[in-house]
Amino acid sequence: MAAVSRLSRPAALLVTACLAGCSSIVAPSPAGSVSAVPATAAAPSASAVLTAATSAPSRPSVALRIDSVSNFRDVAGDGLALPDGRTMATGVVYRSAKLAGMSAPDREALAGAGLAGILDLRTPGVAKASPDPVIAGAKYRLINLYATAKVRKPKLRSVAAARAYLRSVNVGFVASSAQRARVAWTLRLIAAASGPVVIHCTEGKDRTGWVSAILQLTAGARVVDVRAEYLKSNSYRAGIIAERYRATKAHSGVRAAQIERALLKVDVSYLDAGLTELRHRYGSIDGYLTRGLKLDAATVEKLRARLVSG
Repeated sequence: MAAVSRLSRPAALLVTACLAGCSSIVAPSPAGSVSAVPATAAAPSASAVLTAATSAPSRPSVALRIDSVSNFRDVAGDGLALPDGRTMATGVVYRSAKLAGMSAPDREALAGAGLAGILDLRTPGVAKASPDPVIAGAKYRLINLYATAKVRKPKLRSVAAARAYLRSVNVGFVASSAQRARVAWTLRLIAAASGPVVIHCTEGKDRTGWVSAILQLTAGARVVDVRAEYLKSNSYRAGIIAERYRATKAHSGVRAAQIERALLKVDVSYLDAGLTELRHRYGSIDGYLTRGLKLDAATVEKLRARLVSG
């Protein structure tokens, strides 16, 4: 993927103006079932969703705290305030880094919260090498958001190159038809899930960060709030970032450590690169959902209904 340049303030403002004015889409919604697909397979159809329960999805009354894996939190934060006076619903979608190594008490807590699905955004080889734990009641789905068998990172010789690479990663979530198809599949699964779901990748910051931002924007959150939630990965992962910086510095020197740190962190410019591409191609979040991801009006409305409280 070609690197994109750092966003200017006017470009960022255009993104904000565009995404703040998204309209609602109203219609009924379908449901069905799905299994994991190979990296090169065609996009799953609209029926590729978690089986819906007959009862309404349950939502925990208290915040769910999971400490044994990195970067675990609610996609809605503490209940993001929306411009219309409502809030984004908590207890619907959680986000995380890889789940391997999760403690038994944390697995029990997720099962007790009624977890319906685990949506793994990693590539097949990585997922196989570090498999997710089984959580009672939760269906596992391997999404492979990059839609490739293996990610081949370029040789990065500077911090600037590392930052440009991560901007290009976010552009790819919009520009790549294969990746758009995987984002669409993820949103269909969330829309039709019978209870809370967890979305995760390896670090829980890039692929997971993009899907989380799209969910927040779909709910109607302000871009400034979406950016703030995105940047929380740096504080949630501060210890990991610092430790890997020290290890790389000791092994390979300061420049390599600085490049490593740039790759481990998130930056507003990374997210904004994807949002600028979204605005350029589709004009708004609704355009991305319907024309880019090819979600029908029923699915968009069902997704919004799950994501918004009140």
